[in-house]
Amino acid sequence: MDRFATGGAGLSIVINGVQVQGLMHASITTTNCFSADSFALTLAIGQPPLGDIDFWGAISVAYVEIFSGTLSDMTSRVLITGMADSVLIDPILGTIAIEGRDLSASMIDSYRQQDFVNQTAAEVVATIAQYHGLGAAVEPTAGSVGRYYGDGYTRLSLGRFSRLRSDWDMVVQLARENSFDVYVLGTTLFFLPSARAPNTPVPLAVGDVQRVRIERRLSIAPNTTARVQSWNSQSMATYDSGNPAVSNGSEQFPSTPGNQAFLFSASNMTSQQVTDAANRYTAELTRLEKTLHIDMPWDFTLNPRTPILLYGTYSVLDATYKIDSIERHYNSKSGSIQIIRAAAF
Repeated sequence: MDRFATGGAGLSIVINGVQVQGLMHASITTTNCFSADSFALTLAIGQPPLGDIDFWGAISVAYVEIFSGTLSDMTSRVLITGMADSVLIDPILGTIAIEGRDLSASMIDSYRQQDFVNQTAAEVVATIAQYHGLGAAVEPTAGSVGRYYGDGYTRLSLGRFSRLRSDWDMVVQLARENSFDVYVLGTTLFFLPSARAPNTPVPLAVGDVQRVRIERRLSIAPNTTARVQSWNSQSMATYDSGNPAVSNGSEQFPSTPGNQAFLFSASNMTSQQVTDAANRYTAELTRLEKTLHIDMPWDFTLNPRTPILLYGTYSVLDATYKIDSIERHYNSKSGSIQIIRAAAF
């Protein structure tokens, strides 16, 4: 096993605790969009010190860690830790292609029938993290989410498709309800308020990057709103954020030109929860009106959730954006580039 000795010049790859050599290409996507981070690697195969075809043909589990630089470098950092989902062996080209996701993948692929009676959102998330062998960096929350009300019903299990909901879906639901970010970094599940992200934006001039594109969605107007409906089993009533007078579902939300609402639905919300959800969805929709795309060299001071201040267009597009995702690409011949996607802050 020691013959798989070292990583590429820009990255170090460790699989099942052993460094591997022959890195040709790498793509690493980190995101704050309630989805798993992912990676794709292409390595040369051959005689030692490369991994030979017998090694790759026999491997059944691949625990992958990708580091910046070399492991002996004190500034080296872990870019992603995860499990490989697929391995593609090409004996003609002499390459191995590996694709996988971070350690949230086990939550995405797990479905659990549990009501989490009388637990807070933070306690539910910490419990799920423990089920999957992850550490938990969890901010305490108030209020019980496990039990809906006192006669035996539980809010987390009353949804129409609750039996099809994964552990990750449940964690994301709780994060959105509490305006939290949820993500896995290394071997730790983070569940923290979105406001905990850095408040001071990183200045970024148009002339300092390779390419800038600003996408505007004209279908999302400044007055775009979200409408939330919910049927409450305890009060036997319908709640509608667009029409608070609705209590039995017989009235319809008035639609006027230029005021088209995006409709969302959920089960067993109170009137206040419907209002809060509508405000939260409206804020999410508003961010999508303007999206920033940047191509630039690798910069590890920028990560998902980092706000950046774009300047140099000398227009209303000079504004603060919050990074939603970063794609980092490495090529052993042409070098590295990162592609940033950020939305209005």
